[in-house]
Amino acid sequence: MQILSLNFFLYTISGIWRPTEWSSKSSKMLYGMFTCFILSLLIFFGLGQLLDIILVIDNVDDFAENTLMSFSFISVLCKAVATLIRRDEIVILIETLQKKPCRAYNKEESDIQMKFDHLIRSYSISYIYLATFSCSGGVLRAVLSILEGQLPFRIWLPYDYTSPTYLFYVTIMQELVTVVFGAIVNVATETMVLGFCLQICAQFELLKHRLQRMAKETEQTSKYSLNDSSNKTYRLSEHILHHLCIIRLANAINNIFSQVIFVQFFASTLVICLTLYYLTAHMRITDLVGLSFYAFCMFAQIFIYCWAGNEVILKSTGLSETIYQTNWISMPINERKDLLMIMKRSIRPIKLTSSFLVTLSLESYSKVLQASYSAFNLLQQS
Repeated sequence: MQILSLNFFLYTISGIWRPTEWSSKSSKMLYGMFTCFILSLLIFFGLGQLLDIILVIDNVDDFAENTLMSFSFISVLCKAVATLIRRDEIVILIETLQKKPCRAYNKEESDIQMKFDHLIRSYSISYIYLATFSCSGGVLRAVLSILEGQLPFRIWLPYDYTSPTYLFYVTIMQELVTVVFGAIVNVATETMVLGFCLQICAQFELLKHRLQRMAKETEQTSKYSLNDSSNKTYRLSEHILHHLCIIRLANAINNIFSQVIFVQFFASTLVICLTLYYLTAHMRITDLVGLSFYAFCMFAQIFIYCWAGNEVILKSTGLSETIYQTNWISMPINERKDLLMIMKRSIRPIKLTSSFLVTLSLESYSKVLQASYSAFNLLQQS
């Protein structure tokens, strides 16, 4: 898969995505075992934290500290399971983007596609750096906890990890490995959603370029023969089909990731307010170092979803303006009617939603921050 290669590579090393080229029985079996191992680590860690909340924790401060990690790992587990279940649909998405009418036809269109591919890769690498920065804060906090004789992350365990001594270090390694793989799944999912949204934007740019090129060819031709008219009608019908294909792609992306986005928004809102509450109640250096980086990464995580969805809205509504700026007056009546159909459909923007509650846009981002702040004030008053 050439499209979103970096993003699928992150999924592959996290055990969630077996490359389509690995089709032999042995590779399927080995990678399936690796996937089961990663899922078991995530489930064991998340279940341990939930049981610690239910069975052990008896005060608000410990509840806030453990709940923010629990919700984070619940969202990671949802992302991993959703990707595994929707694998075939994601493969179909990639195949659709690589064939007609979505693929580039000439050098100009290839340049447009390449520009967006480079943009996706640069944004993904930047987010990887941000996640690494956040994880470094978490690792520093974990090291300080280990030096104090505590586990990096508080969980309920069915055994006494302090005796014998090697169990303590085995448990530490298990927690750190789980957190690292969870972070990779998080980064892969966020950049995957971003990548698909920008691929939709790339398709709109290709469609605009094709419509502008067709309008220029029409303008340069003063007299139409019957063949010229039929050829242009055929090309315009292709552009209409391309527009419908883009809409279907956006709907497919929304169907695949809507549950993931819903869980992420819900979890991030709670995690942000709990993190801020915990930081205001505890001023230890270990908390300030680790949780400050973590909170910053949470803000960026939600922003990526909202910014990507907002770009899709802007590109989809900008199509009608592009058509209007072309020399549509010189076109025949039937072509003007076809262009009018595209313009009327583009008035209704393509929106990516998380279930029925949140639309991915910068306006929604501000609402999430307001909701987090309101929940934070409620916690402080209680």
